[in-house]
Amino acid sequence: MADVGVTIEFELEFETDPVGATLDIAVPRAPSDDARQALLDNVEQTMVGSRQNLVFQSVQRVHGRLERYASRVGDYKVESLIESFAGVDYQRNRTSIHVEWSWAHEAFRFMEFGTSDHTVEGDPLLVFEFDAGDYPYLEDMFGDGPAFLPEVEVSGLPEARAVRDSLNWLRREVGQ
Repeated sequence: MADVGVTIEFELEFETDPVGATLDIAVPRAPSDDARQALLDNVEQTMVGSRQNLVFQSVQRVHGRLERYASRVGDYKVESLIESFAGVDYQRNRTSIHVEWSWAHEAFRFMEFGTSDHTVEGDPLLVFEFDAGDYPYLEDMFGDGPAFLPEVEVSGLPEARAVRDSLNWLRREVGQ
């Protein structure tokens, strides 16, 4: 009697445009199609289908890490980055499951990878808007808000590694 085993292929990739991930899990070999479907049912539930699934937990880890990073590095506001989460999209066919998730905010990659010190130039550059009643000392410098400047010197940011670290966590969880 021939040994008919199960083959499972797992590929988790970090994506940079937009920042996010793709996950492919395939079962190219199984004793029967019923066995393959049962295994894929279980994988689907674990990865994306059940409450507190592993992809959901990975996304929550990203958001938590961004919040901790923002308060540690300089009280940055990361709510718009977190709100740019585009959701989880997955497809299943007879032999595999494909899952994608990402964040749409264009500044997300700057937090993920960090930046060096740099100059931002504009013609003019809108730096911030303010209400002169709330910030009377700025009114002397800029008039009655918003503040336009030709350039701004920006200190570099260390990398947050929020997505990459969450994917490493996910790999460890799947490997157990």
